[in-house]
Amino acid sequence: MTRRLLPATCPPARDLPRLPASRLASAARRALGAAAGTTCLLAACGGGGAGGPEPGAGLAPVRPAASAPDSGESTAAEVVVMLTPDGSLEPLLQRHGLVRLAQFGRRPIYRLRAASAEAADAAVAALRGETTVRFAERNVEVASPESRRASVWTVGNSGAGLAAQYASELLALPAAHAVSRGEGVRVAVLDTGVDLGHPEIAPRLARDASGRVLGRDFVDGDDTPAEEGASPELGFGHGTHVAGLVAMAAPAATLMPVRVLDRAGGGNAWVLAEALLWAVDPDGIPATDDGAQVINLSLGATTPTGLLKKVTELVTCEFDDDDDDDDAPGFDEDRARCAAGRRAVVVAAAGNSGNDTELVYPAAERTKGSIAVTASTESRQLAPFANRGSWIHLAAPGDRILSAVPGGGYGVWSGTSMAAPLAAGTAALVMATLPPGGDPTRPAAAQWVPELVVKRLTDRPIKLCGTSLLQVHAEAAVKDQPAADPACP
Repeated sequence: MTRRLLPATCPPARDLPRLPASRLASAARRALGAAAGTTCLLAACGGGGAGGPEPGAGLAPVRPAASAPDSGESTAAEVVVMLTPDGSLEPLLQRHGLVRLAQFGRRPIYRLRAASAEAADAAVAALRGETTVRFAERNVEVASPESRRASVWTVGNSGAGLAAQYASELLALPAAHAVSRGEGVRVAVLDTGVDLGHPEIAPRLARDASGRVLGRDFVDGDDTPAEEGASPELGFGHGTHVAGLVAMAAPAATLMPVRVLDRAGGGNAWVLAEALLWAVDPDGIPATDDGAQVINLSLGATTPTGLLKKVTELVTCEFDDDDDDDDAPGFDEDRARCAAGRRAVVVAAAGNSGNDTELVYPAAERTKGSIAVTASTESRQLAPFANRGSWIHLAAPGDRILSAVPGGGYGVWSGTSMAAPLAAGTAALVMATLPPGGDPTRPAAAQWVPELVVKRLTDRPIKLCGTSLLQVHAEAAVKDQPAADPACP
């Protein structure tokens, strides 16, 4: 079964530059290759621009990913399956003509391959009828959303304009920073990588005890999560722009760059799931405090996946009390990590199709401890490109937002990909304050539960104009006081 690819986070093209013929041909090849057997899309708003990433140095050694790098590899024939605690994989492989590629740690979750995309579809349908299978689905075959709906950044002003832009005023960041600047909170940015030498990012990179950067490249399977590529590759610069906005909102928080999207802005669900769990436990030792407390996902899929839903629950430590699967031995490390308080709020972009019918995942799962964010404008209205609907928690400024771009420069970009990191940064501000009844002798961030961080943000918003959706308000959130709603035109 083939489903039409839909962009997860990119607004409609407006006043876009013409691509060279070679780039159009390359985009067409990717689109045709992805169309066969594709079930959903993970994508980011990408862009092009001048400059390139600084080479990374002093990066922390990390445990290897559970699967091989996915740069350029097709996942059209891949299947992801989770078994019950008493399930056995080998009989399923034999019955359905599948080959095992990887296991998700010790958990009963497997990445498999069929002989073809059509065989993968048939295997998924058959596996869903097996009593020992909790879920069976296609791995996400990714393609750049820019091959259909391009969005590029334009050169902006100098970094002096960051704090002066309208987004800072609407979020009330100066007043919020008088209370909290995000000290002691690590924010993981799962994206295209970052410009590791950018002046807005380099001083804020999270480091281990030896001074090495806590980061990981899950696309190429190495320890250097740097932006790769150059203009006019349409994913280039996305992660740097997103990370710069986290830094603007929470200037004292530290950044954990994790590359999960290639230079075209695409990735797949398995690699994203690996990266999510790496982000909360980089060294694989649940007792150590080295993971992120906030995770930003300026990306998404247009089809729900059991894998991303399960992993988001593991990351936020919001287990289903009625789900006996989590008691299986394969989840021992997750339970130990959660018992030690190593968990994270997941902030995800809601997508840019400009309607209330498209759902983007994992944002639309509404897993406890996660938050779906759409985009608003300077006039406090929903952006025309922004998705809307009852599944979305909040909006944040996302139209014409200035932030960092590779090469040490600054650029303007629009999208829910820009709104999400401003909300993620606000979550970091909240987590740097003591929760109600907190112990001042202990680190504040370790005392917050993700669900309560989401509740604080959704309890202390301001109104938008012309919609029932509400907007993040950093000052109200950190002070835990209601904000006065500005008048609408």
